[in-house]
Amino acid sequence: MNMDQNTILIAGSVTAVALTAFYHYKKDLDQEAKVDEINVYSIPYLCENIKTQINENVNQNLTSLYISKTEMEKRKENKKRLTKAVRSCAQGDPGEKAFMLSYVKDLLQSKLNINEETIDFVIPFDQPDMLTGQDKYDILMQIYIKKDGFEAFGNLNKLCKFEEDKLNNYGVYYEVDKDDISRYYREFSIHLNYVLKLAVVTQRVFQEVYGLGVVDELIYQKSIDGISAGNSGLTYEQYNYMEEIMQTSDITVPKSYESVWIILHGKPIHFSFLSFRSKAELIRVCTNLYLYDNVGHLNSSNGYKLSYLRNGSRVVVTRPKLTSGWAFFVRKFDSVKALDINKLIIDKNYSIVKETVIWMVKGMLNIIISGDQGSGKTTFLKCIFQFMDQRFEIRTTEAEFELWLNVLYPNLSTVAFRSTDEVSIIDAINIEKKTNGVIMVLGEIVDTIQANAYISLTQSGTKCTYGTIHTITEEDLIDYFRSALLSKNGNFTNEMAAEEQAANGINIDIHWEKTGDGHRYISYITEIIPYPRRNVNTDDSMEKIAESLQMLSRRRAFETREIITFENGEYIIKNSFSERAVKKIIKNLSMEDREKFLTFNKKIEEYIESSERSE
Repeated sequence: MNMDQNTILIAGSVTAVALTAFYHYKKDLDQEAKVDEINVYSIPYLCENIKTQINENVNQNLTSLYISKTEMEKRKENKKRLTKAVRSCAQGDPGEKAFMLSYVKDLLQSKLNINEETIDFVIPFDQPDMLTGQDKYDILMQIYIKKDGFEAFGNLNKLCKFEEDKLNNYGVYYEVDKDDISRYYREFSIHLNYVLKLAVVTQRVFQEVYGLGVVDELIYQKSIDGISAGNSGLTYEQYNYMEEIMQTSDITVPKSYESVWIILHGKPIHFSFLSFRSKAELIRVCTNLYLYDNVGHLNSSNGYKLSYLRNGSRVVVTRPKLTSGWAFFVRKFDSVKALDINKLIIDKNYSIVKETVIWMVKGMLNIIISGDQGSGKTTFLKCIFQFMDQRFEIRTTEAEFELWLNVLYPNLSTVAFRSTDEVSIIDAINIEKKTNGVIMVLGEIVDTIQANAYISLTQSGTKCTYGTIHTITEEDLIDYFRSALLSKNGNFTNEMAAEEQAANGINIDIHWEKTGDGHRYISYITEIIPYPRRNVNTDDSMEKIAESLQMLSRRRAFETREIITFENGEYIIKNSFSERAVKKIIKNLSMEDREKFLTFNKKIEEYIESSERSE
């Protein structure tokens, strides 16, 4: 019996050893097979390894190395430089991005075996049928970036015509789909050498690890008005809900992280062939976008962040619960070169509009530029400072820096202010008054506080005051300012007195509009003329009564005078400036310019008289 037990024990032990040995042997085989399955030339593999390499370099403990003091200082500087680039390369700084691209390119070649023989394993450059829509787009962009830099997208658009009208059952729309990008690639691609291929791979790896995903290059392109994502298609939660209720995963409706929209020349174009591929990637890009200005953490309680990038672009990022899904909206402002007014005002008789605007600016009239979102107000406001008397100092106040007049006009004395958590916009304006500023600009008037501030500035000894606003008509404009003066932030209780003050503070309303096809134009230029205050100095009681009744019968404290209107595709002169405006303009002109202005004004008056006689 004992022998049988011993035999059983020995047999069990042998079996256990054999099973253990087999388990470890099989595990080793599985690991080898798993290693064999890894594609070391895939984009995900390259991204992960680049991230690991850079993290190791950033977090390396230099004190553990046995190196000279000189070498230690050199490595500390390199580490510091790399750390700075990692943190800021996705925040609109082309210099930091260029540094990171160079660093990634070196690692790809020195650590990950990317060379002329292996690069086609990453992206099948020599097999066009195997390229994805994003591959083809990335290749085209790198071809033109190498040639045209920040003008690449605009020049590529001239060839591809991204903004061409398309028609469906619902009307006109703008879209570039995978078939379009394939056609553009066939027509405009060139033979790729190793340098171009490496540029494409480097940019792809960079944008997926540290950059802004598929829109990374677009942030720097000058021709683009704006970029948005997450603003069409189903959210991740909606998609899962549809899967559940339909009991199928075969849902073809695009998801929100697959939506990329470009605003080009005022037209919203859906780049439907581009995608962030996952909700996590869209969130990563959204998070990177708002970090530059240190505006705090975005969470479900605050729901949005308003910030801007290093290149001056305005950024709005939203997330649930405020919105149904994650999304971002980048509004670009070209702050590199001065703007040409002839490119902004292009319709028939544009020259008369240009000359009228020049005299309004030189004559220091208080100007409000009104219009819809994206109609060209801010662009036009930036443009007209080229006609300003450069001897006067300019101060701007904005919620977020968008004008960048110091970059556009380095010859002018300009300082930009904005409100912060600690400094209100009124406090900022009060400080401006003590900085020798004589021309004041409120970038965008969006509330009663700023509206009150505008009227206050027009009455406080400044030469002139400019601003933009989203009103539709001249009456709406005055009504808005009147309401602001009557609000808790104002100092008026009488409606007529508040309206009179508003009308006194605004001389000109220049209204911009934008059509569905992106065409921008000035709808009207109107002068606002307050009725004069009259003291009835007469002994005739009937005259006193008549004058008093006339004043009481007025429903408004001002009248409007159309200077120029836009009708049937051309600008039409309606009236010359009022006597009140002429006096103010002449007062602010040099002797030489006075003669030129009077000649211009007389020419307008004669034209109007001639037109009236012909009618």
